[in-house]
Amino acid sequence: MASSSNTLAEVLLSRRVQEMVVNGEQPVSLYICRDEKDAQNAPISPLAPIPIIDLSLLSSSSTEEELQKLKSALCCWGCFQAINHGIPSSFLDEIQQVTREFFRQSMEEKKKYSKGVVEEMEGYGGDPSPEQGQFLDWQDRLLLTVYPHDLRVPKFWPQNPQSFSEILENYTCKMRMVTKLVSKSMAKSLHLEENCFLEQFGEGATLQARFNHYPCCQRPDIVLGLKPHSDGTGYTIILQDIEGLQILQNQQWLTVPTVPNALFILMGDQMEIMTNRIFKSPVHRVITNKEKVRTSIAVFYTPEKNKEIGPQDGLVNEERPRLFKHVKDYEIIHWEHYQRGMRALHAAQV
Repeated sequence: MASSSNTLAEVLLSRRVQEMVVNGEQPVSLYICRDEKDAQNAPISPLAPIPIIDLSLLSSSSTEEELQKLKSALCCWGCFQAINHGIPSSFLDEIQQVTREFFRQSMEEKKKYSKGVVEEMEGYGGDPSPEQGQFLDWQDRLLLTVYPHDLRVPKFWPQNPQSFSEILENYTCKMRMVTKLVSKSMAKSLHLEENCFLEQFGEGATLQARFNHYPCCQRPDIVLGLKPHSDGTGYTIILQDIEGLQILQNQQWLTVPTVPNALFILMGDQMEIMTNRIFKSPVHRVITNKEKVRTSIAVFYTPEKNKEIGPQDGLVNEERPRLFKHVKDYEIIHWEHYQRGMRALHAAQV
């Protein structure tokens, strides 16, 4: 029998955070993640000096300096701001605008694409109900598998706004180009064969797009938009409109700055495994805002189903022994731990 708290969580997740805000409701106990006294004493999170990488230089003839900047960024931070990625700023504005338009629609229209509350991942709503004792996130989201095409679930693709599908199709193509360039560049920065990571991901590597909507919250001191976690992906490409994403660095939360027209690229656990922990998969979270609505688009790049991944041979030696086993479908292991508020990397360690 479900516990009373889990039953309440399912009720809240079926209602949507946006709906609560429209009705003027305050966050209830399951959304509260911090003690008020601790929140009052929490230090202000400064902006993180996230390295900026010029992707156009990575595909030019003289790339060594930018490759070393990329390696340093991923060793120290596990993330970077990507500029000059070849995607016009006008198109980035388009996909951000169509995202806002989707969430501005009536609840009746959005619920046509609703996911199940308990287990289903894809579709509109909140993440599945976490295990007892874990708080809920102050957000609604739309999650869609966008590549490969045969893994798409058409019933979840919005018909309104009318331009949504066309713009997302275009964005998917551009994300595929970015992942190829970044994957090759990461390999070259480590003096590996440039296609080695692409081969680990496989030809059927998946791309999932997650459209996040973080409504205003009257208690940003004690309610989070997204709980602390690392990603179970290979890596994640994020487009954000205002600040709110934070990275945990040396036990301190640092806010990721918004760089105009930049893509924020964040390593996931599977990239940490493939690089034998040379690149880091950072823990991150999203804070809430009392006055501003925040939207973001995260594209998750993950190895194809049933594809075994592990530390690249060229990164294992006497000085740096193998730290991880070969694993399949790590994202499933990751999700099971995430629902309990835990990291999963230890499950892949030797």
